[in-house]
Amino acid sequence: MFTCLIDLANIIRYSHTINIMSSEWANLPDLILSEIACCMSVYDDFVNFGAVCKAWQRVYSMKKPPLSPRCPWLLLAEEKEQKNHTRVFFNVFDNKVYNFKLPELAGRKCIGTSFGWLLSVGIDFQMNLFHPLTKHQLSLPPHPYVWERCRNFELFPLDYGDIFLYKCVLSRNPWNSVTHEYDPDCIIMVIYTNFKTLAFTRPGYKAWIDIKCDSRRFYDITLYKGKFYAVNNRGKVFVCHIDGDIVFTECITFCKEPEDYIQKYLVESSGDLLLVSRIREGPLEADEFINDDFEDDIEDVNIHEDESEEEQEQDQEQVREVGQEIIYEIPYVTTGFKILKLESSSEVKSKNEYDWVNVDSLGDQALFVGDNSSMSLSASSFNGCKANCIYFTDDNVDCYPNCLNGGGYDMG
Repeated sequence: MFTCLIDLANIIRYSHTINIMSSEWANLPDLILSEIACCMSVYDDFVNFGAVCKAWQRVYSMKKPPLSPRCPWLLLAEEKEQKNHTRVFFNVFDNKVYNFKLPELAGRKCIGTSFGWLLSVGIDFQMNLFHPLTKHQLSLPPHPYVWERCRNFELFPLDYGDIFLYKCVLSRNPWNSVTHEYDPDCIIMVIYTNFKTLAFTRPGYKAWIDIKCDSRRFYDITLYKGKFYAVNNRGKVFVCHIDGDIVFTECITFCKEPEDYIQKYLVESSGDLLLVSRIREGPLEADEFINDDFEDDIEDVNIHEDESEEEQEQDQEQVREVGQEIIYEIPYVTTGFKILKLESSSEVKSKNEYDWVNVDSLGDQALFVGDNSSMSLSASSFNGCKANCIYFTDDNVDCYPNCLNGGGYDMG
């Protein structure tokens, strides 16, 4: 029985496009349709399931498991005059657009996590985990530090929101489909505040637990072999050891890179931990690099002292003065990536020593980096996905206020 249902589940993803659904299929009992829906493993199939006919749509509306997309979808920016709180998702592989009425996300900044969930934050800094298909929403505790910073810097909450939350990674799906409750063992790890520090919480917790570390300015976090790894702006990679509410961090390796390797990502790919360095060029990127490193290395302040007059004139051509602000028409552009793989080289006093090895090819894998939880997929599993490529979005939110039309265009 279940073998037949699974086979049928594989068929229905194509059935509504070729219009051969018989009346007998439309009249299947709700119990059988419900069992078919339970066999779905990805978001795309479930959406197709609901598009077959009215009877299947009825079951679709009642039974919504927290599934993940088959491949990453782009959540498009919210329009100021968006009607009915509709948010638009775009599948880059089949060029399909999905519209969902999601008042829960109105006016909120969203970060892509994993398992199909979004982390959203409002102007009141209330954070929620939200699943756009099931409408499951988990309220996360506020952080008192943020309001104190707002008062000190005299910033409006709306201005501060864009530089408050950077990354979020989940240790597991927060919704337990067996117990129909939130999983208290799920760890929600974030990079947040303007210092880009680490913190975590769990479903049911009343507060965030700040992770004490001798570093900050973290750029990315990822889950690798059951542990959270984080990389900072200097290329130092830390592993977080979590035992209950007790956490300690350990710097396991350091990767010294040229200064033009600005943004860094950690990605688990085919069982390996990859350090992906994004190369950006442009006037704002140089400024951002100095600001990020100022507290750690003040010697970098004079990095542009020897810049020629001709180069300075070229930069000025790309700048507009708007009121008292400087707006850049071409603030930055991604020109390439460098990928390194972490390898254990030796064991010294019961501790592993690690080396970074250059990666010249991703093979069948495709990487997805940006304002989301970094991920890797097998390109051959998805029509239209290019192997040995990196898909990237514009995550340089600190520079958006100085970009023409607000930024967000450095993607490809």
